[in-house]
Amino acid sequence: MFEYISGTLTDASPQKATIDVNGLGYGLFISIATFEKLPQIGTTIKIFVSTVFREDSQKMYGFLTTDERNLFETLNDISGIGPRLSIALLGHMSIEDLHLAVEHANAKALSKVPGIGKKMAERLIIELRDKFTKTGNQKISLSSEQSQGAVGDAISALINLGYNALDAQKAVKNALPEDGGEPPLPELISLALKAK
Repeated sequence: MFEYISGTLTDASPQKATIDVNGLGYGLFISIATFEKLPQIGTTIKIFVSTVFREDSQKMYGFLTTDERNLFETLNDISGIGPRLSIALLGHMSIEDLHLAVEHANAKALSKVPGIGKKMAERLIIELRDKFTKTGNQKISLSSEQSQGAVGDAISALINLGYNALDAQKAVKNALPEDGGEPPLPELISLALKAK
């Protein structure tokens, strides 16, 4: 199984990139977010690969990081999601935003992704929360203890001030000190407002 492909980027569109490796062109399906980060045509590039086999097809999906590739494979393993919705999710939400949405059960943020309805978003939250916990993959999300304390209150305060839930979560996360401490609620809200 391919882990990655390293070669010259010869063509790119919001859905697909072509990598030339010694005269052999590999067509990789990509997300819109990956497309926006691609270098110029003619540049040497390394893309991590996930191959999806179906009865009638074999498609390769390309990612700029192993984290994106691993998350794609996790999403793809969830019943009813499949590669099309997995790549759409990665195209419309960063890994960090997806973690935050799952951590805070923010179905509204997930359902903004084309093809993801409210019921699908709720199921994704349940499935991914379990998978993130099992893998310990929570380094970029707020801990559940924090979300129940001043952090959760600060997020609620920002939402009441007109922030959407995802922006409120990001602003509060950015306002938290690097040492992992938690400032008093009024100070945290003030810092979050400045961090926006």
